[in-house]
Amino acid sequence: MHKGVGWLIGQHYQGRGRKSKLTKDQKNKLVELIKKGPEDNGFHCGIWNTAMIAELIWLKFEVRYNLNYLSSLMKKLGFSYQKARFVTDRQEEEKYELERKTWLEETLPAIMEKAVEEKSVVLFGDEVSFAMWGSLART
Repeated sequence: MHKGVGWLIGQHYQGRGRKSKLTKDQKNKLVELIKKGPEDNGFHCGIWNTAMIAELIWLKFEVRYNLNYLSSLMKKLGFSYQKARFVTDRQEEEKYELERKTWLEETLPAIMEKAVEEKSVVLFGDEVSFAMWGSLART
């Protein structure tokens, strides 16, 4: 009773866990910076990653965060993890899909049928190569 009635009804409670390294105002500013995108913040990439966000926090607020924790912080700030999806920059995607379908349904079966008739083996070669088209990503 020497600490008063406030102690009994929980007014002493200050919250759990470690105190945040960033203030509420800093977190709001960080959200604004992230929404502007990496390129507006001096990075040469169009997609954020945790290393870039950690560097941004250090440059703007002089606070260091462990990269493993940043995804939790981003979730608390309302962001979610988005995996980039491969998108080809081929202009004639429908033509490509039609040719691929023709190959799989007509050309390849004809080759295999001829190989069976002639009692031969179908061989193919493959090699490591780089795509002739650029890959695009979006989040």
